[in-house]
Amino acid sequence: MVANLNGILSKVTSNGASLLRKDLGIKISKNLKLGISIPESAQTLDTVRVGRNFNPKDFYTDILTFRNSDGNIVKRYIKKVDKTNIVETTKGYEELYPDTMDLTEDGSKYLDIYAKKIRSHVRENGKLSFITEDFFSHTGETKPIFTHFRKKIKPNFESILIEQRQNGQPTKFLQNDYKTSIYENGDFSLINSKASSSALNDIAQNTYLLPFVSPKNKFAYRMAQANIKDSNFILDPKVSLFREKSTHGGCYHDDGTVNINLKGMKDLSLPRERLTETIGHEIGHAKWDEKCFLYKLYTLGMDDGDFLRRNSKAEIPDIKRYQRAIDNYISPSTDFKAYLGNFAERIARKEGATSVQKYANLHDKINEEFPYKHIFQFYKQTVDEDDFAGIMSIINSINI
Repeated sequence: MVANLNGILSKVTSNGASLLRKDLGIKISKNLKLGISIPESAQTLDTVRVGRNFNPKDFYTDILTFRNSDGNIVKRYIKKVDKTNIVETTKGYEELYPDTMDLTEDGSKYLDIYAKKIRSHVRENGKLSFITEDFFSHTGETKPIFTHFRKKIKPNFESILIEQRQNGQPTKFLQNDYKTSIYENGDFSLINSKASSSALNDIAQNTYLLPFVSPKNKFAYRMAQANIKDSNFILDPKVSLFREKSTHGGCYHDDGTVNINLKGMKDLSLPRERLTETIGHEIGHAKWDEKCFLYKLYTLGMDDGDFLRRNSKAEIPDIKRYQRAIDNYISPSTDFKAYLGNFAERIARKEGATSVQKYANLHDKINEEFPYKHIFQFYKQTVDEDDFAGIMSIINSINI
């Protein structure tokens, strides 16, 4: 039986047990006690209670939807109760400004791209279970192209999904799942990867395709991990992140530790090329130190063939030159000009530029495969688009 009484829709069983109750357009007031925070932009509230299993006292779902003055959803709260088990989901909705994609060089033809961001927190019996962040975008045309980017994070697990759909066309997607550390250092390892084509599989397997990066500054550590894996060390160096009032971005010590100073660097937002350059530079030192060590063992006949498996004889002159430069190293505080001209520093700068170029190439490949995504999808918009250091890092990487 369904009854509609004064704007309240109620569905009941033959015994009169309410299964559905929907209240529409309740005005938000300060005296409304919901037990959850009310968004500032909220003007109205819709509430729905759905009873389940014909036992609505023990099995039910509450859905509270907050809307702004335009009728758009700004927040939704879902509470699913199964006797003593309670799952609560809080979703925040954000309409992103329209983006455009130029179809001609002069911008005379373009596509509008509209997007929405939905951030969800899921709690089970009061304990946070996982967080997701979804970006949905679509182009403004008769047959729109939909792009979905999703990030999911939970204890010891993070995942990335990006997919593109259009009626009549095959779906393009890639998804990576990662095992992560419970600690703040950001350790991660790829445990599962799927893609709809070999080109997308190459992107998914790219060392520099990092998992979800939180505001707690995991980018630096994860980019260092990516550089180390890409360099194919025999013995991986350790990475230490620190903050210190110094002009130096990082330093490599021969105790097997790469130290990265995050002071003043754009480590929490794009452009991240400056930090990537510093990381590539310091890990480049570590890589060439290992080359020198293996060459020394090679000359003594003690390397078990490792040197020639990893290096060609054509590299030997540069390896010897690098070692001489390290033996006669001059710090920038002593003689900055001599420091810049030091062969070991020139090699490390080249390694840093190569790292930036690899990161830029990954951006380009993603843009080629998913050209219709909104600017906020996959890569967050630059906080400071005029970051001179980041721009110079890109320019230098092109001229390596």
